[in-house]
Amino acid sequence: FNKLMDHKFSAIIEARMLSSRLEGKVLKKIHNKEILRHIIERVKKSQCLDNVVVATTKNRKDDKIISLLKKLKINFFRGSSQNVLDRIIRCADKYKINYIVRITADNPFTDYKLIDYMINHFNKCTDIDFLANNHYGDPKKRIIAYGLDLSLFSLSSLKKVRKLSNKKKIFLEYPTLYYHTKGKHLFKIKNILLARQMIINNNYRLTIDTQDDFEFIKRIFKEYKKVYRKYDYLEINKIRNILNKKKSLIKINNKIKQFVPEV
Repeated sequence: FNKLMDHKFSAIIEARMLSSRLEGKVLKKIHNKEILRHIIERVKKSQCLDNVVVATTKNRKDDKIISLLKKLKINFFRGSSQNVLDRIIRCADKYKINYIVRITADNPFTDYKLIDYMINHFNKCTDIDFLANNHYGDPKKRIIAYGLDLSLFSLSSLKKVRKLSNKKKIFLEYPTLYYHTKGKHLFKIKNILLARQMIINNNYRLTIDTQDDFEFIKRIFKEYKKVYRKYDYLEINKIRNILNKKKSLIKINNKIKQFVPEV
C-alpha cells in the first residue's frame, strides 16, 4: 500500500529586537519569563517537530537574543535584518531543514497542538507547497485571532519564491506573501479550516505589536492564574474561557490596527 510521505518539519521562529512600535518586545517579560522563551517552551511540546531554531539578525542589538538562546540551548541563525526571506532560507540550509513551520516571536500563544494538527494535515496532502490557517491574512475572511497564525511550506518552494520575487522589497520582508498573491497559480497552496475548539475568534488580538497589546497579554496571564491557580500550559480553550468571562479585557487593545501587507 502507498503510505503518504511523512515530511520532517522544523520550526523556524523569527525574532529580533528592533520593532517600530515596541522595541525589544521579544525579550519583554510576562510572569518572569521572556516572550520568546514562552514561545519556545510552547513550541517544544510538539510531537511532530524535528527541531526548533530561532532566526535572528546580525544587528548588535540582537546579541541579547543570542545570550538567551545559548542559555536555553536553542539552535539559532543570524542573517539579514531586512531580507527575511533570505534569512529563513539560509537558516533552513544550515540546519538541513526541508519543511518549515514559520513562527514569529510576537505571538506568545503559538500553540503546539495547532502545529501538530497542521503538520498532520500537510502530510495527508500530496504535493502541497504552502499551508496557512488565516485565509492568507485576508482581514475580511480570517476567522482566527491575530497571533494564532501559522504557515507551513517546503524549503524548495521558498527557494522558488526567492527566484520569482525579483528581490521586490515587500516579498523579502514578508517571505510567505508571494505564495498567495503573485504565486497563487504557480504553487499548490491551501488554507486549513480549524476545528472550533482550536479557534479564538478574530475579534481578539493575541499578537504583540504595541504596549497595549503587551498589557492585554499580561492581563490574560493574570486572569489565568486567578482561575486555574497556577501557570501551566495556557490552552487555547482556557484562554477562550477567560476572554468569555472577562469581556471587558478586549477594550485594552481592540483599537490597534493590524498592518496587512499588500502587493
